[in-house]
Parts: sequence; structure tokens; C-alpha cells
Amino acid sequence: MAHAFKTISAKPTFGTLKQHLYQSDVINRKKGIITLCNSHSRCQRIRLASSFNTINSFYLGRYSLRVKNCNTLHVNKSNLIIGQYTKSNLNNICTVQTINPSLNPAPCGTGTNSIPCDPCQNNTPVTIDSSSSKPFYQLYQIDPLGELFGQTQCGELNYTHYMAFNPPPKPITLPTS
Repeated sequence: MAHAFKTISAKPTFGTLKQHLYQSDVINRKKGIITLCNSHSRCQRIRLASSFNTINSFYLGRYSLRVKNCNTLHVNKSNLIIGQYTKSNLNNICTVQTINPSLNPAPCGTGTNSIPCDPCQNNTPVTIDSSSSKPFYQLYQIDPLGELFGQTQCGELNYTHYMAFNPPPKPITLPTS
């Protein structure tokens, strides 16, 4: 019965930004960078290697240099902490469509009252009427093409493809007098 009252930690849901590295991991990454720099590679691929350990060290060095130089974060995008370090780039994404039930449209692309198959084809901004007494979902359709949340359960995390890394500004240090 003791397991019935066990609390479940929420810490794994938030995630972490930096990996916890042991001293051996740091040494292996430095060895990998040295292997990468001293090897005869072509198009960032190793040509000749004496052992699998050399190949592994080469690719670890390549990964370490990318992380170090490119200012990228390799974090699980479904963790909550990533929301603090990214912003959404929704250029050319159809996010909201106005629903006009008075037209009684035909299926997309057919008939005289037809709607285009791509609802955001005309690229006109949608103005949202906040003074309307009708609920939002009766007037507007969010993500009509399924680009952000998909049409099935398999695509519900599509919005993570539009996350762009947005590093926090560096803290300003004031001189002390």
C-alpha cells in the first residue's frame, strides 16, 4: 500500500538546458576535437581509421565543436524549459481562418461559392472581433491546414518545427563606485 501514496516528481517534465558532464566526458570530448582536427576528413566524414574508437572519437569531436561554435541547444523540444529560450517563427504559416457560414461553401476548389483549398492563399490578415458575443471557435478556425497541430495525433507536436532559438540577453553589469 506504500506505493499508492508515492508522489511523482515534475522535474523531468521541465527538463534541463545543460547536460551534466562527468570529468571523463569532458576529456573524451577534448580528445574527439583533437582527433577531428588531426584527421584527414572529407566533407566532415572520416576516410581512414585504425579502430572504431577513432571513428567514435571523430564524430564526438565534430558534435562538440558544433555545440561549442554554433550556439545551439540540444534540448528535448517537448520539455517546458525550452519555451523560455525559443520563439515561434510563424512566417507563411496559416494560423487562423475566418469561418463564414453565410456562404455555405462547396468543397474546396469546386462550384461558384467554393473556398480555396489553401484557406490562407490570399495572405490577408485576419482581424479578430473581440466585441462579438459569439464564442471564438464559431467565428474562427485555428490551424486550418494542420501545420501547427496536425490533422491526426501524429502531428500534434508540429509546432516544435517552427521554434527558433532566442538566447537570453546577457546581464548588464553596472560599475561600482
